Amino acid sequence: MLTLVLGSYVQANCLQVPDLPAAGQSLLAAGYWSEHGGKGLNVGVALHALAAETALLLPVGDDNGGRQISAELSQMGLDTRWVIVCAAQSGYGVGLIDARGDNVIAVFPGANAHLTPAMVCDALDRSRPRRVYAQLEIPLESVLAAFSAARRLGSYTVLNPSPWRPITSELLALTDTMIVNAAEAATLFADNGARLTLSAERWLELLPEMADTIAWQGDWLIVTLGDQGCVALGRQEVIHVGAWPVEVRDATGAGDAFSAGWLWAQDRYPPEHALLAANACGAFIAERDGVLAHLPDNAALTAFMASRPAPGIRRISRAF
Repeated sequence: MLTLVLGSYVQANCLQVPDLPAAGQSLLAAGYWSEHGGKGLNVGVALHALAAETALLLPVGDDNGGRQISAELSQMGLDTRWVIVCAAQSGYGVGLIDARGDNVIAVFPGANAHLTPAMVCDALDRSRPRRVYAQLEIPLESVLAAFSAARRLGSYTVLNPSPWRPITSELLALTDTMIVNAAEAATLFADNGARLTLSAERWLELLPEMADTIAWQGDWLIVTLGDQGCVALGRQEVIHVGAWPVEVRDATGAGDAFSAGWLWAQDRYPPEHALLAANACGAFIAERDGVLAHLPDNAALTAFMASRPAPGIRRISRAF
């Protein structure tokens, strides 16, 4: 059951700081690391680590970073025919991570901005995937073209609209599952951040009416809530799944790991267990520095979930 990941590649550089800086403030960093990154790369490699059939369409530059990641993907066993040299320079990102694991990230798209609608449609035609996953480190028009082609092919679509950009009603109508964090959800629902401090219980109660404000018609609308777990709005019910207990070190790639966990688990388990697995993938990454080298395989994920108490699950049936 093939998932086509519309990927993105970023040469990721992270600085560990005591607190996130205010405007105009300079800080000394306590630590530094660099790795291959990008939301789409993380999701594609995470899916592959979980033994899911994966095609990773990855735009890279004609530079050392692009050549290095292509070689590493080949060593992992991923099919590198989907790695496309789109520009001279690969994407480049800088992240600041504070002592609590909170972060701010800035990304220069580089080659990611040159992934065209023709390229993504060609990949869909050639791979005929069961699912298509997209994030927004690539052009919005390419995501729209891919989801339009996916609808014609009968492929299931999953969208993580991050980094945040306004989503057209056309793209929204073509999305089967959407995954957002609380900050993105506040913007999506035109709430200006007022609901960022809601408890999980209030999210559980209010998510259906929030979804109505954007005329949501998809299968699942999932809001990740960090240490409160996640809330998922389905066609018949709303589910809250608590967070796995971890000591957060770096939450940078937790959302990507969550997305991969959901893609892997959605057809294997009932929704609440798929959300448990997705939460576990995110938590597994959040308690480690860095992302790509630590993405769990099946054995690591199983051991993680068995080693600590399972979070609580609460559900509410939807009234129509």
